[in-house]
Amino acid sequence: MAKPDNRVSYGDSGGTSHAQTLLFARDVARMNALRRAYERLVPVPLDVFAPSLPETRVRESTILFSDIRGFTAIAERLESDPDQLLTVLNEHFRVVVRAVVRCGGTVEKFLGDGLFATFGAWADAPDHSSRALAAAIGVIGANEGLNRRRANEWGFRLEVGVALCSGRVVVGTMGPPERCELGIIGDPVNVAARLAQVAGASEVLLSESAYHAVSDQVSADLLGTRPIRGRVGALSLYRLRFGSTG
Repeated sequence: MAKPDNRVSYGDSGGTSHAQTLLFARDVARMNALRRAYERLVPVPLDVFAPSLPETRVRESTILFSDIRGFTAIAERLESDPDQLLTVLNEHFRVVVRAVVRCGGTVEKFLGDGLFATFGAWADAPDHSSRALAAAIGVIGANEGLNRRRANEWGFRLEVGVALCSGRVVVGTMGPPERCELGIIGDPVNVAARLAQVAGASEVLLSESAYHAVSDQVSADLLGTRPIRGRVGALSLYRLRFGSTG
């Protein structure tokens, strides 16, 4: 009895195979374009063969994460038009990055439809909490401005949530020599990332550490003590009250 042929076929004709090759080449070109666009925003160039890399440091910093609410539904809506999906997302990132940079922050990474930024991580900045707070408010305002300009054309709004957490972070190189990069790790990074996932539309959530650092500048509502996924213990959580000062 002949053995079944379990090989996977990637095309039943030369034409189909050629079309798949063209699609693959187009996708690679698009990913390379996105990579180059991101690399222009990387704050510190890293050469893994350089004789000296930045020393590992511990700094007081404020971490900012932003995240678009309901982006999965938007992606499904634009599934047949990926170019439009990337256009929408990049317009959002353009105004958000501008808000962060204007306040002295550093954009570390784009995480899907989210953004990770730091204040005071790469250089001492005594006012890092105030700068991050201003950036968070700026992100909400910039995104709302984008909605006013584009929502009718798009047929939907982009709703963004922001989170801040202050504390000590470790700054240094991570990964093997063949593929290392500058990175920032620490509890404030984890907490801010988790809070951004639960922040509502046009909402800025602050950890207890971030709130106390700016409590003389703003008013905020205490939302209570809540557990943070992946972290032992619970944290007091605050929601920024817009239009009020302390």
